[in-house]
Amino acid sequence: MMTSSRAEALMLLPDWARRLSAKGAVDFTETLHGTWRRDGEELDRPIQLVLRHTATSARRLLESGAMETEGEVSLDGLTSPVRGTRRVSWRTGRVDIDLTSEGFRFIGGLHNLLWRGEPHRFRIEALDGAPVGDAILRPRRAAEPEGRAAGSAAP
Repeated sequence: MMTSSRAEALMLLPDWARRLSAKGAVDFTETLHGTWRRDGEELDRPIQLVLRHTATSARRLLESGAMETEGEVSLDGLTSPVRGTRRVSWRTGRVDIDLTSEGFRFIGGLHNLLWRGEPHRFRIEALDGAPVGDAILRPRRAAEPEGRAAGSAAP
């Protein structure tokens, strides 16, 4: 029998994830884009994260809320691989993401899955733990870049 916390967890999953077998792997890719700012500076710089989150099974995802994450970060014109974890608290809806690249660590996530439009917020640190800056990112919709580019290119 499913407990209320598992039932709530199931409700927080996207429709495609709810349809999966309890034994099937769960994975999805998301692209987050936004700006970041070095501590002590006023200049907003572009940042993009392309992340693939994977859980070995839907059952494990519902039990732990944990997924392995890999992808890439584009920061200051350079693209680097990132690896880490994504963990959802099924009780609160909070998403915590912890990523490490060649020179930085990204610690943050989303305050609540149910709050539509809320940005992902990250603290950026050097690998030794020294503070570097903060980032605010939003999910990129698949049709968003093409739709805007086509509209702006028309005379």
